[in-house]
Amino acid sequence: MSRDAQLVLAVVTAPPGRVLLVHRPGEVPPAVLPGGRPQARESPGATAERGCREETGIEIRAGRQLGRLLDDGIATIYVAATPRRDVDPEAIPPSVRAGWYTLDQVDLVLPGLWAPVRHHLSQTIRLR
Repeated sequence: MSRDAQLVLAVVTAPPGRVLLVHRPGEVPPAVLPGGRPQARESPGATAERGCREETGIEIRAGRQLGRLLDDGIATIYVAATPRRDVDPEAIPPSVRAGWYTLDQVDLVLPGLWAPVRHHLSQTIRLR
């Protein structure tokens, strides 16, 4: 499968029960998980870390892969992640176009979130 047909998304969680999403005003869905396409010889974890840093400015530590979804010829790999430093959910400048969402908010802006990722979020956020 070519790199153009792959996408890696970071599922970044942080206390107090928040998920990092990138805003997309006027688009459907209006927010998405940060990430990107892998570069040559880049692991999914490294892609998640780079993509999140590029889109949000937040440094993350990639964890385990939550799964791989093949849809319309594109393989999306979901990677669990946490911020490298403590975060303040209100501290992201509006110019970055990202924010920390509660699980209820995630359900509103991403109602079709892949079930294994939604399950991971409910388990991870409940533990915090």
